[in-house]
Amino acid sequence: MRTVSAATVRQFAVFALIGLVNTAVYYAVYATLNIWWPYLAAHAVGYTVSVLGSFLLNSYLMVRTRPTWRGLARYPLSGAVNLVGSGVLLHLGVSRLGMDENIAALAAGVAVTPLSFLLARWAITSGAGGGRRGAGRERPAPSPAEPVREAASRE
Repeated sequence: MRTVSAATVRQFAVFALIGLVNTAVYYAVYATLNIWWPYLAAHAVGYTVSVLGSFLLNSYLMVRTRPTWRGLARYPLSGAVNLVGSGVLLHLGVSRLGMDENIAALAAGVAVTPLSFLLARWAITSGAGGGRRGAGRERPAPSPAEPVREAASRE
């Protein structure tokens, strides 16, 4: 049986922490905008801000690479899979297993988090190296002491 590397465990822990921070950012944006805007508009802006923030934080902190446009284009796939997967598990938990709706929602969210992590990591790293020179190679991660100088690639 294959063991999980320490780097993967670190990345997963960072991913989970960023998810918690991201939830707080979403809610702060949503609650603030909802004072003046219709709730669905506030939700859309809050969600967009949280996805962009999550992508940037996961790029820099989880994967330790520079964000790319290609990675940004692929990143929402992990959220979509999370939504659909947790929705299916929630439905099965409630309708087939007779679970409490709130407990089933939490369990479904926890159950799909590893898949969401793998997809988010793939989306971010698949864009690193681009489709031109150096295709298939990850850009070197900045050292913790060296600030990241490029916000996005030319892609």
